[in-house]
Formats: sequence, C-alpha cells, structure tokens
Amino acid sequence: MTIEFINDKEWGIDKNAFGPLIKKLQKSVDLFEGILNVVFVNDTYIRSLNKTYRGKDEPTDVLSFNYLDDDHDSKLTGEIYISIETAKRQAKEYKHSLQDELGKLFVHGVLHIHGYDHEEEEDFAAMNAIENSVLK
Repeated sequence: MTIEFINDKEWGIDKNAFGPLIKKLQKSVDLFEGILNVVFVNDTYIRSLNKTYRGKDEPTDVLSFNYLDDDHDSKLTGEIYISIETAKRQAKEYKHSLQDELGKLFVHGVLHIHGYDHEEEEDFAAMNAIENSVLK
C-alpha cells in the first residue's frame, strides 16, 4: 500500500513519524494494495463531510472512506480525513502530544478502511486490541 499524506506541510506535520505505525500495521493487518490518501483538514471541512456522509452536523476527529467496493478503475483504495483542530483539542484533553493523537487517529482510520468497526462490543474489542498493539 502506498500512503499519500496531503496537507501535512501546511499543518506542520512530520509524515515520517507515521513510519513506525505503518510498519506495525503491516504486521497486524493485511494491508490492501493501492493508494491510501491521508488528508489533514480543519473542523469546518470535516464537519461538512460528516454531515454529508453520516448525517451528523458536527466536526469529528477522523473519517474513513473505503473505495474498494466502488466500481472504478482507480488505484485509490481509500481516504482518511483527520481534523487537526479536533486532534489538538483531544491531545490536550488526553494529556499527550499532537503527534500521538494523530497516530491514534491514523491507526483508527486505517483499520476502518480495512473493514474493522466498533459498533458491536466484540468488534470494538477486536479493533481496540489491534490499536493498542500498534500504538504501544
């Protein structure tokens, strides 16, 4: 899988910091072939996406879109949108660095792209176990 980071420079994000997480994810999940875009945005942008695709008129921290089931010839397998503004608030709330919060949201988004969910308790437990393993 090729991961493209978009708007990282505009937000002052070191995309190289995601390298160790990607390596750990490769050991935990059979990553799809193709391109995954990780797009860093503000609350206004992610709120618009959240309203359009989830019917929730509020900002959120991360949204994932899996394109593997779509009928298209693109090599784009998915996109993850991460709100930097929400991530900053959450990092402060959880008392860890912004990079730690971005890593957590990135891993969470990648797992969603690969079919993991947390709606049911057993699904939450499985997804949470992988997240904890990758993030430790």
